Amino acid sequence: MKTQILIKTANDWFEFSKSKTGQLDFVGKWENIDIPDVEGYQEFVSSTYFSPSWYIFIQSAMNCTPVIYVDSKVDVSDKDTFNYLVHIGPLLAAVEAKDSLLAGELFLRRHEVFEKFAQLTQYIMDPLCIEILFSLCYGKMSNLEAEEVPLIFERAKDKLEFDSSRETLDQAFMRYFKNNSVTLTLPLVGTNFYHWDDDIVPETLTKITDNLSADNLLDCAEKISSAKHDFYAALKVSVQAEPYNQADKNAIIVCIENVEAKLFGNPGLEKAGHIRALAAKIIREAKPKKMSYASKLDSLHYRQIVVQLTI
Repeated sequence: MKTQILIKTANDWFEFSKSKTGQLDFVGKWENIDIPDVEGYQEFVSSTYFSPSWYIFIQSAMNCTPVIYVDSKVDVSDKDTFNYLVHIGPLLAAVEAKDSLLAGELFLRRHEVFEKFAQLTQYIMDPLCIEILFSLCYGKMSNLEAEEVPLIFERAKDKLEFDSSRETLDQAFMRYFKNNSVTLTLPLVGTNFYHWDDDIVPETLTKITDNLSADNLLDCAEKISSAKHDFYAALKVSVQAEPYNQADKNAIIVCIENVEAKLFGNPGLEKAGHIRALAAKIIREAKPKKMSYASKLDSLHYRQIVVQLTI
């Protein structure tokens, strides 16, 4: 029997079903090691509300255009169902990749679509709901209030065991982080003070393709793009406490290898920015003896630098 609806991301297949009454359900990640047979299925790509083409670098799990495969016997012509299917792929990939910031941003971009299938979306985001809420409310400079994302807040509140009568949300996160290891993706602030990203696509890197003919360029395009991706993914990232910072004793500094220096074979980290002060305060007060955090570069998007760290 053919699977009804499948969504393929960079690394995974996800399965949905639609009942005779029109109920759309999420079955889960395809765990079969075999590639599913989608011969005869309708095939369409996800909406351009997310595109890896916007990024200079993005982690491999998100470097894709999700594809939706629908069994010919399944009707997805309903506007709400179709909209949901063409938008949910990137959100599925972001949750699976533990990219809490991007998952939250993707939800906010098309929340009207996702909220029409509220229980389904809530279930999909459930494994990462605490991290998503933290990245949106504490990592970004937009001062988003938790109540503005009730679909995420309600599930995170249950998992945090948050009781507003006895603690603030800040305290709830501190308590949770104190007792749990958590992976977060957070954007850097203050990057304009350090200018690490002024040369993130240095002239040396772009000159690699200067002397290639059109035919050679087509032949080499995949290798070049793969090499550039691997180059950025391999950049060393340091995220550590900065208790000597006179302006903020809870500051967390982020340093990243200099791109141009690395191309010439020279090591060396440079300051790239900080974790936002409010997020840093919660992280540092939750685990005051932890001074460094396992980390890696998550994405580069125009002048936004995002890192993934485990606390």
